[in-house]
Amino acid sequence: MIKTHEIKSTFTLVLPLMAAFLAQKGMQFIDTLMMGWLGPSALAAGALGTGLFITTLVFCLGTLSAVGVFIARAKGADDSSDIQSSLQHGICLALLLSIPCMALIWFMPPILAVIGQNQQVVDNVTLLLHGLVWGLPGFLLFFVFREFISAFALTKTVMIVALGSIPLTFIMNYVLIYGKYGFPQLGIAGIGFAGGIVMWFMFACLLLFSKKHFLIKEYVSFKGFRFRRDKIIDMLFIGVPSGSLFILESGMFLSAATLMGYFGVDSLAAYQVALQWASIAYSIPFAMSMATALQISHALGEKNPLKAKRIAFFNLGLGVVFSAIVAIIFILFPEAMVKIFLYSGETQMQETRLAVSFLTIAAIFQCMDAVQGIANGALRGYKDTLIPMLLSSGCYWFLGVGSAYYLSFHTRLQATGIWYGLTIGICSVGVVLTPRLLKRIQYEKQPSCEQPRR
Repeated sequence: MIKTHEIKSTFTLVLPLMAAFLAQKGMQFIDTLMMGWLGPSALAAGALGTGLFITTLVFCLGTLSAVGVFIARAKGADDSSDIQSSLQHGICLALLLSIPCMALIWFMPPILAVIGQNQQVVDNVTLLLHGLVWGLPGFLLFFVFREFISAFALTKTVMIVALGSIPLTFIMNYVLIYGKYGFPQLGIAGIGFAGGIVMWFMFACLLLFSKKHFLIKEYVSFKGFRFRRDKIIDMLFIGVPSGSLFILESGMFLSAATLMGYFGVDSLAAYQVALQWASIAYSIPFAMSMATALQISHALGEKNPLKAKRIAFFNLGLGVVFSAIVAIIFILFPEAMVKIFLYSGETQMQETRLAVSFLTIAAIFQCMDAVQGIANGALRGYKDTLIPMLLSSGCYWFLGVGSAYYLSFHTRLQATGIWYGLTIGICSVGVVLTPRLLKRIQYEKQPSCEQPRR
């Protein structure tokens, strides 16, 4: 049975991380809202542009999530030198990842024109991404320090920084979109540059906190640093499959956005609205996934596999309960939720109707989305990432994208068929990861077994 202090540990980590994630979604919410003020073309460009950026970003974040696993294990084992080394190499890895990913984001927009997307939308995507790209290194460094701070259960600071970034996002967007206070009027490009500025601000705040807090400031130093290639390789061995798993899921949603573009600007704008709410709903299982990975890593660092098992089961159950509540809200109040975004002086009945139907379908996969997300976090805590990634790849792309394409283009469902395809993909991942987690828990209970490389 789960112990009281373990429940407290879960909520201590989850609630601030969830608030921080919601705050980041709040920033995206503001971006989407202000894109809507610029018109349907800008909103459609936001769906594609942010999808491209986030798809690249989540690969980096998934890869860097290994940093938290290594730090939490070192903390559980009370190994101060390994804590510092893991942080140092995490910073190096973030900078190394940012270089090719910035180049990739910069040259992505022309691909959209080649595959037949509306040229006006492509032009707006280019403006948006060429602003956002400069914030990528800052956000990767922010994420490394977020993992570091979270391993010490100092997540309230992460929450405060993220919440403080919401009004900054609105202010910077307003100033740069409309050219206020002497700044140039940049339109949708202003949203991109504003996002980049906010990302660097978030990193600066966590860096300053880490260098001042008595519990962790000793680790924030490169004095006596010795670069270890084997440390980077170990992080990549755990992190790259996690990043690939993240990008497979984000890529599924990006593919859905691309497919949706063939049904017109209204469908793509409605997709963006429904996706924003689905992403906000995912804040609970996402936060629990991150917390579960850290908790299990810490427990295994203490050589306490039974504690790790209790945490995995409790967090899975809690995530399903919360997601069931969210699903009920989606079913009962879809129109009110949609109208928060699609409010305008002109009639947007078609977009509203589509977004309501998309949101209702999204309610179906909420519980299984929680299962797959938290199970993925638990497996990451066990340093088991390669096989889950391979299992998920077939589910997301063969079942998810494949069924989305078939149902939208070869049945009467059209655009709604894409959301049914997403539902199939997400639910199937939950189905395959659950037995994998149970097997991993059973294996770890054998104290004589060494951790295998999988």
